[in-house]
Amino acid sequence: MTENPDRADTVQTPPVPDSMLSAVAVLDSLIRAGMRHVVVSPGSRSAPLAYAVAAAEEAGALIAHVRVDERVAAFTALGIAKASRLPVGLVCTSGTALGEYLPAVMEAYHAGVPLAIMSADRPVRLRGTGANQTTVQTDFFSPFVRASADLTSYPEHNPGQQTADFMACLAALTGSDAQDWSRASDEPVGPAHINVCFDTPLTPSARTAEILPTWAASLAEHIAPGAASYPVELEPARLSPVEKFWLMQHEQAAQASPLKPEGALDCPKTVVIAGDGAEPFAAEFARALNLPLLAEPSSQARHGATSIPQYTTVLGEHAASELGQSIERTILCGHPTLSRAISALLARTDVQHAYYAPRRASWYEPGNRAVREIDSPAELEAFALMGSGMRADDTWLDAWVTAGRRAQEASLTLIEAYRCTESETVQPQTSAPSEECHQDGAHTSQPARIPAQALALQTWNTCAQQRRTLVVGSSSIVRDLDIIAPLSAPMRLHGFSQTAGFPALTGLSQRLSVFL
Repeated sequence: MTENPDRADTVQTPPVPDSMLSAVAVLDSLIRAGMRHVVVSPGSRSAPLAYAVAAAEEAGALIAHVRVDERVAAFTALGIAKASRLPVGLVCTSGTALGEYLPAVMEAYHAGVPLAIMSADRPVRLRGTGANQTTVQTDFFSPFVRASADLTSYPEHNPGQQTADFMACLAALTGSDAQDWSRASDEPVGPAHINVCFDTPLTPSARTAEILPTWAASLAEHIAPGAASYPVELEPARLSPVEKFWLMQHEQAAQASPLKPEGALDCPKTVVIAGDGAEPFAAEFARALNLPLLAEPSSQARHGATSIPQYTTVLGEHAASELGQSIERTILCGHPTLSRAISALLARTDVQHAYYAPRRASWYEPGNRAVREIDSPAELEAFALMGSGMRADDTWLDAWVTAGRRAQEASLTLIEAYRCTESETVQPQTSAPSEECHQDGAHTSQPARIPAQALALQTWNTCAQQRRTLVVGSSSIVRDLDIIAPLSAPMRLHGFSQTAGFPALTGLSQRLSVFL
C-alpha cells in the first residue's frame, strides 16, 4: 500500500523564517536585555542585521558604530562594554571576518566583559559544500565564550534547542538566571556568540520595510531617554542590595555593641586585597571591619577609608617584611594583576585565603586556586574576624597606615627633588627598572623609577581633577601608578588582563575616547 504524502500525520519541516524576521527577533531580544551600542562591520550576508540595526538607531533605541576592519570593530565594542558595563553588539559577515574578533573575545572572556557577537552565516544547505565565503562558524570561539547559539532557523515554530541556546546567551550577557530572569546568575558575565543563518533575499521586502520603523519605535518606548546616546556620564558602580543590607545591619550592631565581647578570641591579622574590578564593596567592607585595604589602581576601591598607600613597599619583596609576615588571613575582591608581592602573599600556605565571589570569577577556574570562595558578606565577616567582635582593633590598621604614610612621604620627597633638578622644558621620561629591581622582582620607589613615578603621579592627578578616564597597559607604568597614585576620590581606570598586548591597548583607548 502506497502512503499518501498528503496525510495529516506526515511530519513536515517548518519553513525557514524570513532572514529579516530572524535578524529582528535576535536584535529585539538583545536591545530589550540592555544592549545600547552595536558595532557593525559591513558585509553582504549580514545585511539583514544591518537593516534592523539602522531602523533601531533611527528610532533612538541604540547607537550604531561602523568599523570596516573587524579587529578594530571588536576592540571598539570591548572598550564601550568595559566603560558602560552593558552588553555591546558586534555584527560581521560570514567567513574569515569572524576570526578577526578572536583577540578581543579572549580578553572579554577573561575580564568578564559582555560582548554579543552576531555573526551572519550561510544557510545550512550550503555548509560543507565549498560555497563561497563559507567556513565552520558553529562554536567558533569555544572555549572563550560563556554561551553560544547556532540559529539555523530562528525564531523556532515551537521553542526548542535554538531558543534555549539563545536564552543562555542572553543570560551570559546580562548576568541573569536563564531559569528565573528576576534573579542574578551565579555564573560569570562574559561574551556570547550568536551565529545566525541567513538565506536570500537578504534585503527587506516592501512590506518588511514598512514594518521595521514600527518595530523600532516599540523598542524606543521601553528605553529611558538618553540611554542610547553618547557621550554619557557614567554612574559609579554601586553596592548590591545584599551588600547594602549587610552594611546597614553591621553598622547598627557595631553601634549597639562597640566593645569586644568578653571571652572572645583575638582578632586574626586580616587584610583586604582589592584587585582589578573589585568595586566599592571592598572599600566598604574594609572600612566597616577596620581592616587594612591593599587596593590596585583599577580596583575602583582605592579611595577607601582604610586604604594603605605604598602597600607593595610595606609588604616588601615576596611579602616578607615584618608586617607582611604577620598576616594571618587575606580576603580577595576582584582580580589581582599587578604586584609580585601580592602574588607571593596569596601563594603562602601558612595564610588562610578567602575570595569574595557573589558570582563565579571569570578569570580563574574553580578548584585551581587554594582559596575559600565566599558569596555572602556575613560569612566573609565571620572569616575575617572569627567572632572577635564587630571590628578589628586599631593596632593592626594603625601599623599599616603609619608604614604606608612613611613610604609615601619618602617617595614624594624623591619625586620633588627630581622635579627640582629637571629643566622646566624637560618632561619626566619613563626609564627601565634597575638590574637589581628586574632580577628580584621588586618594584618600589628606587631611583631608577622616580622619573616614571613622577609622570604617573602627574597623569593620575590630572585625570582625577578633570574627571577623565585613564587607560593603562600591563607594564611597568601601571605598577608605578600602583605605588604612587594618591588615595583620592574614585576615578575610572581601565586596563587589560595579561592576555592582551599593546596593539589591543591602543585600540581600547581610542574606542573609549569615542564613547566617553
